[in-house]
Amino acid sequence: MENELLKVFDSEGTASRAEVHKRGLWHETFHCWFLSKEDGRIFIHFQLRGPDKKNFANMLDITAAGHLSSDESVKDGVREIKEELGISLTLNDLIYTGSVQDEIIIDDFIDKELCHVFIYKIPENTTPDYVFIDDEVSDIFKIELPVFEKL
Repeated sequence: MENELLKVFDSEGTASRAEVHKRGLWHETFHCWFLSKEDGRIFIHFQLRGPDKKNFANMLDITAAGHLSSDESVKDGVREIKEELGISLTLNDLIYTGSVQDEIIIDDFIDKELCHVFIYKIPENTTPDYVFIDDEVSDIFKIELPVFEKL
């Protein structure tokens, strides 16, 4: 995974995932937040990252997210939902909210992302059949939106 080639925006070309995070190069990611409405209450769904993840293990994160490799476009990022949650969706199932720049700098880890952010509205009063295919995701937690906003 560290050798995965990512498109970089600091200059034309590509760099490995490891190099991107070591040098702090701008690269693209796909983010998809799942929202549900249950009995009139709105919830936002978070993934619990797996215990063996290199970065931010056992922490809450975006419902489904990941890097876009150098040969992918934003629409290809929908594959992350299937890979992490076992749910097949298409880009037409999602609402594109735009892109944001995000920077995380912790010691020698410099993550500079151009995040393409989507929302998936889960059909009312249903629960997705999450299937965790590998060790990337351990569980899903939902938090009522007003409670999350207070955080």
